[in-house]
Amino acid sequence: MKFKSAIKQAFEQEEIKEARHIDDLESQILMKVRAEKTDEAELKRYFRPIESFWNFKIPYAFAVAVLAVIFITFTTSSVLAKGSVMEMLISLRNALQQELSQLLNTDPTYKDKGTQKYQQAQKEWCLVSARPAEAREQAVEAIRDFLDRPDANVEYECVRNPSNNTGEQPQTESYIVDFDRFTIDTKTNQIIEMAPTGGRWGENKDGTRWFSPQKEYDYTARYSQAEAEQLARSFIADHEKSLGKIDLNKLTLESGKKDDGSGKVNYFFIWKTDGQGDNIPQLTISYTQGGQLISFLNELPR
Repeated sequence: MKFKSAIKQAFEQEEIKEARHIDDLESQILMKVRAEKTDEAELKRYFRPIESFWNFKIPYAFAVAVLAVIFITFTTSSVLAKGSVMEMLISLRNALQQELSQLLNTDPTYKDKGTQKYQQAQKEWCLVSARPAEAREQAVEAIRDFLDRPDANVEYECVRNPSNNTGEQPQTESYIVDFDRFTIDTKTNQIIEMAPTGGRWGENKDGTRWFSPQKEYDYTARYSQAEAEQLARSFIADHEKSLGKIDLNKLTLESGKKDDGSGKVNYFFIWKTDGQGDNIPQLTISYTQGGQLISFLNELPR
């Protein structure tokens, strides 16, 4: 009897241990479920879904592949080397860029550039073709230096010649600040051009025209043409970080002004290299008579 009692007691103790083990497992599973629900809520909070052409045009394989890369990155980082993950991401980006390019260039449903469908696809192409954020940050710093506004809100717009093909124009990026567009040389992160974005207009049903908001300029009669020239020279000399080193003494100056007849006068200054023909490299800058910079264009060799 004592032997049977010992066996029974042993089994009862094992059952208690098993029950505790099962309870622990249940608790761990519940904790994980709660954590996953919390993570899902956070993701929905910070990454709200947007209406996109992905829903109806880009193959689901891309979405699955991206999710797979994210899963692999976070769950097997100790196994996969960082380089291999980056190679996979770059490969996916290139494939997506090619897919978007094909849609925009060959798909007839994307011919109308005024549609939301085209604009959304174009925006996503610009994002997937962009340089890394760290590289673009240098362009943002150059624009802020150009404007003398350290807190300027600079928005990336798009890239031209993202593959940097030698047979095409040099790779550049465009950025928007308020009503101005900046073009950046990606090799130097220096400003090639600054110009107004240009407003939009259209016709209402009653035949009248509507205009989008446009930049306002200061036309106070404050500077003569000679004084405005000194403004231009000082600006170029003081902004070597964003413009590069430019020796105006080695260039030939042509200047002029434009008066619209209503008291609004613009001064323009063109520094040219030696040469003949229509395509002489030059630098052009223009100011209002109030001393406000209107535009800048650097076509000098770099």
